Amino acid sequence: MASRIVVEGDDAARRRIERLAAAVHATMRQEIQRTALRIQAGARRRLHEGGTSDTGRLANSIAIQIEDGGLDARIGTNLNYATAIEFGLPPGTRPDPEALQGWVRRKLGVKDRREARSVAYAIARKIERSGTAPQPYLFPAAEAERRVFRQRLQRAVRDTLREAARG
Repeated sequence: MASRIVVEGDDAARRRIERLAAAVHATMRQEIQRTALRIQAGARRRLHEGGTSDTGRLANSIAIQIEDGGLDARIGTNLNYATAIEFGLPPGTRPDPEALQGWVRRKLGVKDRREARSVAYAIARKIERSGTAPQPYLFPAAEAERRVFRQRLQRAVRDTLREAARG
């Protein structure tokens, strides 16, 4: 036999619980979005401060995608060379020398196109032999926020619950 509990005034209690749940959900969404912005800013800062940034294209491409009703945020870039910067390249990987020519002209100051092509080819061969060192920017930014995210989220939810209890 199933038990049944009847609560007097259950409509009012249910509405209050629904309002409370909505307020907590909104608080969580807000804190997740704030944290995503902090991660994005931290990654961009690391690229610029570490001297990794050339044109700023990678830093500017770091985007935030909010999903799951605002409770999930993805921060990243769709640039094909982003992982090569973050994780480095293993030996045996050869970048396209054509793609390196602009970098050679800007970073190394090689003005002559023919010389830039030659230098870019030599750099590509060197990378193929030795690989490149990782220059992490996104993972450290996420890790720095991960450490304090839980505390900020708990505090924000606690404050929301306190405020709701007063009203």
